[in-house]
Amino acid sequence: MTETTTQGGMQSVISPELPSTLGGNASQPDAATLFGNSVAQAGQFTPGGVQTAVATGQQRLTSNPDGKPCATCDQSLAYSLAFDVKDANGKMCGAGMYYTVKYEKSGEVYQGQTDENGLTERYFAADASEKIYLYLGHRTTADAYPADRSQPDDATDEAPLASDTVAPTTEKKIHNATTTRLWKPWGASQTYKNLIENAEGREPRQYKSVEGGNDTIGIGHKITDAEIANNRFTQGYWAQPLDDAKMNELLEEDIHKNGGKDIDDSVFVPLHPYEVDAILDLGFNGGPGALAANAASLFTHNGAANPRGTNRQRLSDLLNRGRYSLVPEYFRTHYNTANRQWVAGVQNRRDMDARMFSGDTTNGYTLLQNHTSRNPSHTDP
Repeated sequence: MTETTTQGGMQSVISPELPSTLGGNASQPDAATLFGNSVAQAGQFTPGGVQTAVATGQQRLTSNPDGKPCATCDQSLAYSLAFDVKDANGKMCGAGMYYTVKYEKSGEVYQGQTDENGLTERYFAADASEKIYLYLGHRTTADAYPADRSQPDDATDEAPLASDTVAPTTEKKIHNATTTRLWKPWGASQTYKNLIENAEGREPRQYKSVEGGNDTIGIGHKITDAEIANNRFTQGYWAQPLDDAKMNELLEEDIHKNGGKDIDDSVFVPLHPYEVDAILDLGFNGGPGALAANAASLFTHNGAANPRGTNRQRLSDLLNRGRYSLVPEYFRTHYNTANRQWVAGVQNRRDMDARMFSGDTTNGYTLLQNHTSRNPSHTDP
């Protein structure tokens, strides 16, 4: 894609290094592929069967070699433990939340997804003193399995989310865990919407786009060829001039198209609202598919060219491993280009996304001009 500069100076670009088989709109597997080959394998069950299913252990599948499915657990063992997970609003993290458990003594590692009631599988042990740790996401051996949150990255990752000692299986013990983040559905905060409006403006009638091409209308909505062909903004519900409600509706549509749908389809761990905003901004500015694309870092944070294939990974993979602490650096070093060249203005946008994701209450939603074409050195804290 080529560089475009929208009204308000916020650039809309995307130029990651992508494998030939993966475009910016990489398709996502369906729920059956993600959670198992059938509903039964996915371990879902009706509320009325909760106690029985939790007592015996759900039959889930996982393809990650670092974690085994609990279907391999010996369910005849005398002790066991299950977890349920609530978000910061007290709502159960429903079907499909990724998690990992690790046994303290045996070292066993299992991965799974919560059911619609926010319950993990039940994990069994022969030793009454066995302790089990619960982590958000499908962590790998490289991510490690900390026993406490004494390190800053582990505190950011809420790792571990919870831990407890097993109890006699007949007790059907369930440990109640709570994350400080929120479960789905997610949406853009008003703070983020205000950021977009301040950059793009609010225009009830279409106007010439400063970067050329099709006209723009509303809050930075670039009119598409299809919309021109079907006269979307010249008749009927969307006839100009647009009122505030319609411009707001159009912005929500753009946010959903450029990132909102991708988050729902690709992310299976809870998120803070400001983390959602940062991911949305990458999609809104970088283009649809940025969340799930297997992109490499073409340039460093300060504009030096990287070797081909540097740090190739998906943002969604980092999130789904529960490695929130690694995401800000991803923002700083990916999607910072236009026409495959490092651009200071785009780097400033990615730096803002990194601050936003980190919860910076001072400059998280401010586009600082720390990089310029003449002086790419970085001064951002």
